[in-house]
Amino acid sequence: MKEKNKGILVVSFGTTHKDTREKTLDAIESAIREEFTDYAVYRAYTSNVVMRRIEKQEKLYILNVEETILQMLEDGIEEIIIQPTHVIKGIEYEKIIREASKYKDKFKSFAICDPMLGSDLDCEQVSDIIIKETEEAGEADTFKHVFVFMGHGSEHIANESYTVLQNEINKRGYSNILIGTVEGEPEIQDIIDILEDYSYDTVTLIPLMIVAGDHAKNDMIGEDDDSWKSLLEQKGYKVDYILKGLGEIKEIQNIFIQHIKDKIE
Repeated sequence: MKEKNKGILVVSFGTTHKDTREKTLDAIESAIREEFTDYAVYRAYTSNVVMRRIEKQEKLYILNVEETILQMLEDGIEEIIIQPTHVIKGIEYEKIIREASKYKDKFKSFAICDPMLGSDLDCEQVSDIIIKETEEAGEADTFKHVFVFMGHGSEHIANESYTVLQNEINKRGYSNILIGTVEGEPEIQDIIDILEDYSYDTVTLIPLMIVAGDHAKNDMIGEDDDSWKSLLEQKGYKVDYILKGLGEIKEIQNIFIQHIKDKIE
């Protein structure tokens, strides 16, 4: 079999939760591998804490971006496409660019793709996917039932991508789908303030994250008093949730695949 000299590097923040990792990050990598059979597909994580914990808990050593690029060079990869599985062009995305770009001149061709919400078109597509997910959750009284998505959020200007996404959802007439963030704006208190202007009595929480890991299991639906679930219940809402990472959704996987195709073309 001919040796592959073209490679795709799939870069993720990573997660220590094996259950969601297999359904999301591993699934994205598998989808990319199946689509681009002429390319060798590699994995890298950006969170050193996550990588150390996985090594300790599972005896699985995952390389970081620089280590993986060096491995690709050693394997004879001459053309590289890097696809981050991050949501926005935030701090982690810029970190990938900085670390990877140092090796740009080592390859015949070098490209870094956008994250999930890299463009207005991405926001349009993701808004349609989110709406479809809420509709598949079952028939809901739009005057009584609201879906609240939890994004990670960031102090970075790229946090505005969540606002763009919310605007796309609103344009489609869905006032009962709201997006909040853990570490950016809008915060959960902003969401609660919005809810008070409506007659909702039921809230379904859903992660707007590639994986349903720590933030989803603890900050979103944890039993602590400051989790989103607890805060909403304190306000008298009936709260349920869907613990599903975006990476599980085939249409989300296809967005990353399209980003790679755009670079190849």
